[in-house]
Amino acid sequence: MQILALPLLAALLLCPAPILAGDRPAQEMMTFIVPVSGFEERLSSLENRQAELYHTLEQKKEAGLAERLTERLTISGLLEVEASGGTLEYADGSSAAASDLTLATAQLGLGMTLNDAVGGNLIFLYEEGGDLEVDEAAIDLEQGAFFARVGRHYLPFGAYHSHFISDPLTLALGETRATALQLGYQPDLVTLSAFAFNGAADQAGSEDHLSDWGVSLTVTPLAGLELGSSYLSDLADSNAALLAAPYTRRVAGWSAFLHLAHGPLFFEAEYLAAVQAFAAGDLDGDGDDSGDRPQAWNLECAFRPSENVELALRYEGSDEFAGQPQQQYGASVSWSPWQHTTLALEYLRGEFDQAFAGDLASSSASPADSRNLITAQLAYEF
Repeated sequence: MQILALPLLAALLLCPAPILAGDRPAQEMMTFIVPVSGFEERLSSLENRQAELYHTLEQKKEAGLAERLTERLTISGLLEVEASGGTLEYADGSSAAASDLTLATAQLGLGMTLNDAVGGNLIFLYEEGGDLEVDEAAIDLEQGAFFARVGRHYLPFGAYHSHFISDPLTLALGETRATALQLGYQPDLVTLSAFAFNGAADQAGSEDHLSDWGVSLTVTPLAGLELGSSYLSDLADSNAALLAAPYTRRVAGWSAFLHLAHGPLFFEAEYLAAVQAFAAGDLDGDGDDSGDRPQAWNLECAFRPSENVELALRYEGSDEFAGQPQQQYGASVSWSPWQHTTLALEYLRGEFDQAFAGDLASSSASPADSRNLITAQLAYEF
């Protein structure tokens, strides 16, 4: 099977028009190409609540693209088309290759503002291979430095700052969406949040109650410096879906992050992990009967030589996180040739702990050893 990545990447980078895919590789060959959503960071300001979108370049994270339809209603959207290709090497020396062209994101958001104290968001999301869904639907309340959010939304567990197309491993482990009540206090320089919800994961023999919760603290002591930490009472409630059945022991998760920006330079650091190991009967990817304690971390630095160009490097890793690289590194370049339009190209090489390669195995059951991925993305927001 031939890799179609190079012609697809060249066409995507040189032509803003839609691209048609060539021959589609067999489904079993595509399992190692992890879909990259281009999602980087959720908008955190409650002062200008509107449709919350993920963007490619750092400056596009600000809420400012929503088009006002009426005095109280705004609309905004995001389209991302991605061409990806790569190779997966197995421990026995064999390898597999695949490539694809996908509509990675089609997102439409509506922002509603009743008055200075009440607003809301409704966000629809489609990703190729999935169904159209309501990604978020939440009501926002604000009174002075206090705020509340209730509805289906992403919880403030983890920060996930990134300058790459693909999500960091910290997001793969910790991102959590639920129907929840979030309460917060946001004076100058500090944002403190607490939230409660009824998670999808349950302890064996327990009743179904609103028993999951978390807290988050973010501090901005200086311009360009942001640091914070968060705690989730049950890591099994994250979108990673670590456990397939009711568990015997609840395990919490915690995270810490640092974001630093100085002129054209940026630095991101984040760590996210379970606070202790899961029971061996709940999660034991390597079969050593000791239980796993999933962890993930991400380091990135970026340089913006001009307003519409960004260069970035990433070094990340994980431990006891099945199906994810033990370490992964690569580079990315993003360019905005037109307003609200971004072309991006990235390369990532991942190396696996063979005991935690998960489903990444050859037809002869040889576990994954290393992976090379190259992805190009054309994104447009409105």
